Amino acid sequence: MVRKKIYKKEHILAAAQDLLLEKGFSFITARNVAKHMEISTQPIYLEFKNMEELKLTLLKTIHVFLENEFFSKIKTSNNCANFALNYIDLAKTNKKLYISLFVEPHSYGKELQKLFFSSFQKYLLSDDNYRTVSNEQLETLHKNIWIVAAGIASLSGSGIVNQTEGQLIALFTTIEKNSGIS
Repeated sequence: MVRKKIYKKEHILAAAQDLLLEKGFSFITARNVAKHMEISTQPIYLEFKNMEELKLTLLKTIHVFLENEFFSKIKTSNNCANFALNYIDLAKTNKKLYISLFVEPHSYGKELQKLFFSSFQKYLLSDDNYRTVSNEQLETLHKNIWIVAAGIASLSGSGIVNQTEGQLIALFTTIEKNSGIS
């Protein structure tokens, strides 16, 4: 009797991530993941109830990776600036992932925003300087920092702007102060 090969969630997620990096979110379909893995779609639906669950699980898995590998790095004593600098670093060092998540159109923007705000909130609230900041203030600061960091990430990734880390820290500190924090 021939032993059946078992495909687990982590195998399917790895294949979906490959497709995300190669082709973008819109290319992640059951048929494309199965083709990439050289299997039928049946193992996918045995592990995930639908493609929505697979894509959301993929986003959460990638987010954990980004939190551990990028957003936890300490470059300065200002946690807000660290978060922005780490976002820019992601865009510079992992361009395909950055483009797939933050540049190419897909329908998971709200989920990404929630995940990134959650990381931002957790990261800032781990610092005593931010413990009295309201959730509303954090949301405003996150939006302001993210908009500027995304712009800089895109422009520096294209070679259009090239600011020093010191210039960026000063910029993000100013944004923080203008948001009513610090």
